[in-house]
Amino acid sequence: MIREPIFVVDDSVLEFFAACRKPEREELLRIFRFLAASPSQRGDWVQKTQSGREIQVRRCGRWLVSFWLDAPVMELRVVDVKKVVL
Repeated sequence: MIREPIFVVDDSVLEFFAACRKPEREELLRIFRFLAASPSQRGDWVQKTQSGREIQVRRCGRWLVSFWLDAPVMELRVVDVKKVVL
């Protein structure tokens, strides 16, 4: 059986998510599901961590979402979310 990719969020993302209003939480869930549905996609740019891991950063409307694919376990790991002020 082939496992569908899922998204997993860091604790800081969970805290940010919990502080958002319901419409924002629903929008973020749609974005997380969209990213997990196509886990190999590239972000708009890449940031490297101190350990050398490449973090994809993608702008999704008014949100910047940072993530990386943990391919062996098919998990898209969301490590940061920021609201873009227009």
